[in-house]
Amino acid sequence: MGDALLGPGNGLPDYLFLLLFYGAMLVLMRYGHARLDLSFRRTYYALFVGWGTLTFIANFLLYRLGVMSFLPWLNNAMHTFVWIGGCLGFLYAGAHRRSMLEQFALFAIFSFLVKQAEQALLGTWELGHFFGIPGNAAYVIGWSLADGLYPVLSMIGLKLLSNVVEGLVVPDWRAGAFA
Repeated sequence: MGDALLGPGNGLPDYLFLLLFYGAMLVLMRYGHARLDLSFRRTYYALFVGWGTLTFIANFLLYRLGVMSFLPWLNNAMHTFVWIGGCLGFLYAGAHRRSMLEQFALFAIFSFLVKQAEQALLGTWELGHFFGIPGNAAYVIGWSLADGLYPVLSMIGLKLLSNVVEGLVVPDWRAGAFA
C-alpha cells in the first residue's frame, strides 16, 4: 500500500521537497505577473478543477495503457492538482495574452523542470520510451512537449465551458494569440 501511495522508498519529506520545488517554480512565474487578476479568478478555478481532475484520471488510464509510468497516488495528486491545476493555471493567467509559440515554450520548459525534479526526488517518470521513441529522455521530453499544448487545450476548453459558465476569460483565437 505504501509503495502505491508514496512510491518505493519515498517518504513524506520527499514530497515536502517537491512542494518546495513547486513553490520555487511559482516564484519564477510571478516575475511574469505578480498576482491573479480578479477578472481571471473564475477562469483560474475552472482550469484548476478541469485540469486537476481530468489529468489525474488520464494519468492513471495512460499508465494502464502502457504509455505512462505509474505515478504513485500522492505524486499523481500533487502533480495534477498542485502543479498542473494550481501552478500552470497561474502561469496561464499571465501568459494567455502572449503568442502561442511563447506560451508553448513556457509550459514545455516549466513542465520539463518539474518532471526532472519529480524524477530526482521520487524516482518517477522512469518509462523507457515515448510512444515508440526509445529512451527515458525521449519520455520526459515528449511529455514535457505535450504539456506545451496546455494553452491551446485550455483555450478550447474555456470556449466550450463558456457556453454554460458565465464570466470566464476566453482568449480570442484571432486577436494575436497565434502571432
